[in-house]
Amino acid sequence: MIDIELNPQGDVILNVDKSIYDESVIDKVLYWWAGDYVITRRNTPGTSVQTIIVSASNPITQEAFDRMRKKLSADFVDYKNRALITSETRDLRNILYAKAFANSDDFVEFEFKD
Repeated sequence: MIDIELNPQGDVILNVDKSIYDESVIDKVLYWWAGDYVITRRNTPGTSVQTIIVSASNPITQEAFDRMRKKLSADFVDYKNRALITSETRDLRNILYAKAFANSDDFVEFEFKD
């Protein structure tokens, strides 16, 4: 679950369920916003919800919020899928890395003749 709202002070408030989105996904999503906004994070005691406040020097307008909400929602889905793919292909990638950096004599696949 991710809940995104604009508060009366012009800050964007996100409530992210860490049982759905782990810390690395949240970090990756927020990384791209840190250059333009001040980001404050706090865990809600007794729950798996993390509250994230995104604020700017000037209040965030409704138009900017609508764009942010769309982008943030897409980014959470995107980075969650990337994490799933990384997890599901970890063993295959490790085999390919091992093969790429192993002694080439151990993995001769092609023999070239002069």
